[in-house]
Amino acid sequence: MALRDMIVGFGPTFAESLSQKAYTRLVRMGVKIRTNALVERVDTEGVVVGSERIASRTVLWTAGVTPSPVGRWLKTETDRAGRVRVLRDLTVPGRPELFVVGDTAYLEQDGRPLPGVAQVAMQQGRYVGRAIARRVAGQATPRPFRYFDKGNMAVIGRNFAILETGRLRLSGFVAWLAWAAIHIAFLPQAENKLLVFTQWA
Repeated sequence: MALRDMIVGFGPTFAESLSQKAYTRLVRMGVKIRTNALVERVDTEGVVVGSERIASRTVLWTAGVTPSPVGRWLKTETDRAGRVRVLRDLTVPGRPELFVVGDTAYLEQDGRPLPGVAQVAMQQGRYVGRAIARRVAGQATPRPFRYFDKGNMAVIGRNFAILETGRLRLSGFVAWLAWAAIHIAFLPQAENKLLVFTQWA
C-alpha cells in the first residue's frame, strides 16, 4: 500500500481544533484516516472496514482492552464494556467494603464518564488509600471522589504533539517540548532522565 490505512478517533479527549490539527498532521505523514467506521472482520488478508477490504499482511489493533471480569464475579451492575458502576466514594453499591478503581470502574462526573486513563486510576487509588486509612482510624469518610483533569497530551510523529490543559491548547513542536519535559520529569531515576535527554538531544 502506498498509504497506511488507519482508523482514528480522538473523540472527546481533545478539543475539536486540536483533533483537526492531529488529523492534518497524520494525513501529511501519509496516514489514511477513517472515522465513524466499524471494523467488520480481520483475517489473514487484511481487514474489512465498513464493507471495504483493506489488504494488508500486518494489522495492528489499538482499540483498547477488555476490563477485568470482576463485575461478573461480584454479580453487580456494569456498563456495556463490563466496567463496574461505582458510587461517588468508589464503592460497589450495596457493598461498602469493596472499592473498584481504574479501568474496571465506571463513574460519571459532570454528566460524562471518567476516561480510562492513568491519571484517573492514580487519583482514585490515592483516594481509596485515604478512605481505608480513615476507616481503620475510626475517622469520618472523605468527601466524594472528584477527578481533577491535569490535561491531555498526544505525540503524533517526530517533534509534533497536541496538548490541552484547562484553557491552554498547544500543538506542534512547542507541545512536543512540553511533552518531552513532562516525560523526563516523571522518569524514576536521575540516570534515566540524563540518558533519555541525551538520546533525544
